[in-house]
Amino acid sequence: MKEELLKLAKAKVQLRLDEARKAMTAAQTAANEETKSSAGNKYETGRAMAQNDRDMYARQEAEAKAEMAVLQSIDPQKKYEFPITGAFIETSIGKILIATSIGFLQVNGEKAMVISETSPMAQALKGKKAEEIFEFRGQHVKIISIS
Repeated sequence: MKEELLKLAKAKVQLRLDEARKAMTAAQTAANEETKSSAGNKYETGRAMAQNDRDMYARQEAEAKAEMAVLQSIDPQKKYEFPITGAFIETSIGKILIATSIGFLQVNGEKAMVISETSPMAQALKGKKAEEIFEFRGQHVKIISIS
């Protein structure tokens, strides 16, 4: 399941990357097409708004690139003893891939959570091994396996 989950996570991030690039190009085109009008500073305001949009999409693109870099650095065949980036953990409350903050994904009818190493769940898992029990948000959670 780890390999399929990683592929799905990459596809989701690639979609966000593509959407950010497309929106950034559209915002840049809109900024370039603004023309002076008789309304005074409408031209400058329109260009500034389009530039702000472009900057926002550029930030989204940078975030998606960083997430993709994390995902591409993960070897799905590598086995882990501890829950760190790249580890796939089966717990009593569900399956988790520590990679980047994506949320729930469904693979072959099973839900799994893709989280970042800085998320509260990953922090609760930190330093734990298979068969250990830890507390997360008032609930006892057992680590079934780490791979």
